[in-house]
Amino acid sequence: MIKETSDFTDKLTNSGTEQAIFHTLFHPLEQPVKATILVLHGMQEHSGRYAEFARFLAANGYAVLTYDHAGHGKTAVLKSDHGFFHATRAAKRVVDDAEKMDGFLEKKFRGVPHFVLGHSMGSFITRCLLQQAHHRFDGAVVVGTGGKQAIAPFARFVFSILNTLAPQKRSGRLNRFFSNLNNKRFKNESAETRWLSVNKANQQAFIEDELCGIPFTNNGFHTLLDLNIRSTKKDWAENISRELPFLFVSGAEDPIGDFGKGVTTTVKNMEADGFSNVGVFLYPKMRHEILNEEVREQVFDDIRNWIDKRCSVN
Repeated sequence: MIKETSDFTDKLTNSGTEQAIFHTLFHPLEQPVKATILVLHGMQEHSGRYAEFARFLAANGYAVLTYDHAGHGKTAVLKSDHGFFHATRAAKRVVDDAEKMDGFLEKKFRGVPHFVLGHSMGSFITRCLLQQAHHRFDGAVVVGTGGKQAIAPFARFVFSILNTLAPQKRSGRLNRFFSNLNNKRFKNESAETRWLSVNKANQQAFIEDELCGIPFTNNGFHTLLDLNIRSTKKDWAENISRELPFLFVSGAEDPIGDFGKGVTTTVKNMEADGFSNVGVFLYPKMRHEILNEEVREQVFDDIRNWIDKRCSVN
């Protein structure tokens, strides 16, 4: 049996602002907790989409905390808040939010190994979080991530201007551009969400979820690009312990990971930089949301087994 509790944190003071963050804690009731896992979701979605995965992990002895980032899910109380992170220093504050939520989880379960898992935008937040707090973790699972994008610095510059002039404006054209860019390779399908997964039920579920797919503001895109650049620059892992275990998980047909190339390049660069424990799972023919594909049970097992091995070492 597992226990599942959803609530809002007390308001987290974050660089002069306060915000209550919606979260859900999953943990086993009839067995000791082996380790804790902090889960960071992607853009234009919410933590509720990770409930199946979190329940699986909890049933296997883990305590799992999922939460909605600023500008997402139930943390964004008003619909107008969706796709808007913070007025100033947004990328840093999003990462600080993750560290504070990690502290919230750690206080609940002391003395056990501690892991972080981030998907897509959450993978970039994870990599930035490790830059400033790698000592807090015993391992990291990086899902649906990508490598350095040549156009990202220029795009961030453009959005820095737009963010200054009209931070809360949502451009339908720019949001469609992002979607069309990711869909480009899948020309034989018509769904706007086809890049997310091969699983058509998941494509439709995303469309029907009122907390998913809400267009990003200029502030949202600027923050996303800032996180992406910080987490994919050449020396992004310079200050992270070379002994920290990493697992990269991705669909081989994920456009965010440049169809596997961005993931494998990231892993090779880390190994060249002296990281001694870096694993990778690339699932053939699968796309971006590997945790929602029809092969997800295998993915769940692969991640669970990897974490189990790291726990047995501690």
